[in-house]
Amino acid sequence: MHSEILLPPDLLERLSGVRSVGAITGAGVSAESGIPTYRGRGGIYDDPEAGDRTVEALSGHTLRDDPDRTWRAVAELGRHAEHAEPGAGHRALSGIEARVERFVLLTQNVDGLHQLAGTRNVIDIHGSVFATVCMGCRATDRISRAALATLERSPRCESCGGTVRPDVVLFGEMLPMDKIERILLELVGDPPDLLIVAGTSALFPYITDPVMSAIRRGRITVEVNPERTNLSREVAFALSGTAGEYLPAIESALPDAAGH
Repeated sequence: MHSEILLPPDLLERLSGVRSVGAITGAGVSAESGIPTYRGRGGIYDDPEAGDRTVEALSGHTLRDDPDRTWRAVAELGRHAEHAEPGAGHRALSGIEARVERFVLLTQNVDGLHQLAGTRNVIDIHGSVFATVCMGCRATDRISRAALATLERSPRCESCGGTVRPDVVLFGEMLPMDKIERILLELVGDPPDLLIVAGTSALFPYITDPVMSAIRRGRITVEVNPERTNLSREVAFALSGTAGEYLPAIESALPDAAGH
């Protein structure tokens, strides 16, 4: 199925010695599952006014002042994800995890498709739209795809009746320190043999720092993206295409270091 995708011969040669893999993914990986990207062609921010309204609704201050508005915007994201299934890129990363001795996946996505594909060691830096936390008693819960897609106002906490928030990082909020520490430990401090960056515009330090650390340590760095980014000149291999095209080819080229 993916035989038409040919990896560079020198990349193929280097993949034969890989025992550990890290991957960093953005919205482009889920675009093939029908979930719109944010930046880039066809993204949510293509229409500046609509993009501004989305950012405003998905901000921390709007959540505090008008939680119903925030939840309506989250529900719109949920409608895109309601019937989405993991694509070839998601499935390939799950397969890569099963082949290597050490694997970590850092994703910007909040759609849960990596976990649905079976990937276990996931750092979902922005959280999940299907996870909730009470702003009062801090009780955590889950919300189904179907329930989120039809939501029109903020859910209430079953424990205390308080306002519930989506367990995601909204605009203007800080990234969770426990996940930042995992990035530093698993990707920056001891970079894996192979680091793949796929489907992200790579605008943030939590993406660029692991890549630059891997480059400094002489690890293999691969970018998979239809469009060039600020990392394209830095990585060893910049592959112009989609995650669904290239990640299965990388999976097939890796040795079975886990002994499966």
